[in-house]
Amino acid sequence: MRACDLYASIDTLGSVASSDLVEASGLAASRTTDDVLWSHNDSRGGPLLHAFSSAGADLGAFEVPGAFALDWEDIAAGPGPDGSGSFIYIGDMGDNFGIRGGDITIWRVPDVNPASIDNEFPDAYGFVVTMPDGPYDAEALFVDPVDRKLLVATKSSDVTLVFSIDLEPSESPAPMELVATLFLDAEVSGADMSPDGGLIAFRGYRTVWMWDRLPGESVADALAREPCEAPSPEERQGEAITIDDSWSYFTVSEGSNPDIYFVQARR
Repeated sequence: MRACDLYASIDTLGSVASSDLVEASGLAASRTTDDVLWSHNDSRGGPLLHAFSSAGADLGAFEVPGAFALDWEDIAAGPGPDGSGSFIYIGDMGDNFGIRGGDITIWRVPDVNPASIDNEFPDAYGFVVTMPDGPYDAEALFVDPVDRKLLVATKSSDVTLVFSIDLEPSESPAPMELVATLFLDAEVSGADMSPDGGLIAFRGYRTVWMWDRLPGESVADALAREPCEAPSPEERQGEAITIDDSWSYFTVSEGSNPDIYFVQARR
């Protein structure tokens, strides 16, 4: 049985109440606090992460100290560089006009309970990485908790390139490694990996692609197989997906007060 066989119905849990989150471009389910989803605007607003419940209740907006938001495109939850703790990784990596030259900035903040902080995260760390032979537009980021890698997928209707780097490179800017070349015939607008590292999901505007990752496999090995397609909500502009520890997944779209969709895994 493949991962996509675990899913059937798509449920609507609520809608995002905050009027400030209007271009939800990334989504991450907290690994430390029950019923907390983190998101951010695309190219509007400052360096803020927005927290809300699965029903859409507004849990606040919090500044990433020292950060600048040029074009934040995706976020992902995962461990720290040594494999411990839980953090949110933010990809400032959108490049519609090819101005970055392949360099993108990654920010990391602790995955805290939003009720425990006031207006900003207690700390943040940022570093620059380079996708070779760029520039590329990229809107999908995920964290491999097994091999402790950060991965970025480019956005193109012709070919999707997947690059990898350590969760905390020894230099900045640091070169990423190309680990997969995919032909999906559609643009990849978001991505995530399950907390146990066994499932990879890519989000397109009309599609959710999935890959099972077997024990002992690298991400490159898993992505070398043909993906299956899981249920995809009909959304205005779906760019955000996150997988929880049960392999169920959430999606939201850009736009004002978007619906929050939930696809439960039958495990």
